[in-house]
Amino acid sequence: MNSTILTERNIANWNRVFADRSWGRYPPEELVRFVARTFPDSGERKGLRALEVGCGPGANLWYLAREGFIVAGIDGSANAIDLARKQLQAEGLQASLQNADLKVGNFAKLPWIDGRFDVVIDIEAIYCNTTPVIRSVLAEIKRVLKPDGWFFAKMFGPKTTGATSGKKLEIRTSEKPVKGPLAGTGVTHVFTEREIRKELAGFSQLRLDWVCRTDRDGVYQIFEWLVQARK
Repeated sequence: MNSTILTERNIANWNRVFADRSWGRYPPEELVRFVARTFPDSGERKGLRALEVGCGPGANLWYLAREGFIVAGIDGSANAIDLARKQLQAEGLQASLQNADLKVGNFAKLPWIDGRFDVVIDIEAIYCNTTPVIRSVLAEIKRVLKPDGWFFAKMFGPKTTGATSGKKLEIRTSEKPVKGPLAGTGVTHVFTEREIRKELAGFSQLRLDWVCRTDRDGVYQIFEWLVQARK
C-alpha cells in the first residue's frame, strides 16, 4: 500500500478516535519521574522549551506547562489539538496557552527550526507508524533538539498482548489489531531492544528501561520501553 495513503488513513482514524472517545487526563508516572530527575530546578524549567509529538488531547502538555516549560505540541488530529487547547484553558494555564505552539500536522516532518527544543517527548504515539515513518520521526526529533537536549519516550514492546494481531504490514507492524489493549487502533509497531538501540545510536547517551504490567484483571499484558536519549 502507498505509504502516503496509509498515513492519511491512520490520521483519519485517530481523528475519529479523539472525537468519539474520552481520553486520559493525567500524565504517566514515568514522565513525572523523568522530569523530576532530569530537570529538578523548577526555576530553570521556565526558560526551557518542551515539544510533544503526537500530543493527543494534551494530558502531558498541561503537566509540562504546569511545571514551567514553554510547551509545543503536534498531532495529526485536529480534534486532538482542539482538546489540548481546551485542557490548558480548563486547568487555568492561560499564560501557557498563549505561549503554546500547537500544530496540526504530520510529525514525520516537524515544522520547527533546528535546535529549537530542550526536551522532546513521545508517549506512545510514534509506534502508530510503519518503520520508514518512525525513522523519519526520530531523525526529526534529533534535528529539533538542542545540543545536550533530551528525548523521552514510552514505546510498546512485542510482549504486549495482541499488538500484532491485525493485518501484517511489515515485521512487528500491523494494522487494526483485533485483540489486546491496542485493539481498534490503526497502524501499530512494537519495538525490540535491539531496534531501539540501533535507531537511537546517533544520540550521545541512551538509557533504556522497561515496565511490564497486566490490565483487566490479568487479561492483558502491557510491555513498555522507557527511553531516555540525550543528543
